[in-house]
Amino acid sequence: MCFAKGVPHDADSLRAQMVNHVNQFCDLLEKKPEEAQVEAAQGEMEEALSEDIVEYLEDHIQENLPESQQESRALLLEARQEVRRRIQRPSVSASLEVQNPEESIWARAWRRFLGFLQSLQQRCWDVLTWLREKAAAILAAICRVVEAVWGSLSGISFSVGQLFGNLIQV
Repeated sequence: MCFAKGVPHDADSLRAQMVNHVNQFCDLLEKKPEEAQVEAAQGEMEEALSEDIVEYLEDHIQENLPESQQESRALLLEARQEVRRRIQRPSVSASLEVQNPEESIWARAWRRFLGFLQSLQQRCWDVLTWLREKAAAILAAICRVVEAVWGSLSGISFSVGQLFGNLIQV
């Protein structure tokens, strides 16, 4: 399969790409930038990390979809878009943070970064919960359909059995 350049394809490449984003951010911090530059760079890093995670999830779904399930792509597209929306929703922690004038720019960046990681972790948990609920609902619907078919087949089998029983007696 042909992969786009820079898109993480496995957990190790995702981890390496995430470390690279963090390293670039830390390199910027070493240059003693102004706070506005730090906030902008941190926002860019958070956006890049979120995008890498979404790309990894999408590629992983694409790669691991069995050939027999290729016709379900329309349903998967909807689910993938919902996963993307849920992972990339904006973090509210940065806008709600209280500024402490005595706190250094690095301490504030560290605190915001930890907040972002916690937010991202929560978003991933929300996606996992949503997917489990969706899968459970789909499986429950399939079970109801199979049970209905099984009930119909049981009824037909019983009727045919009675018919043959009556024919044998005649």
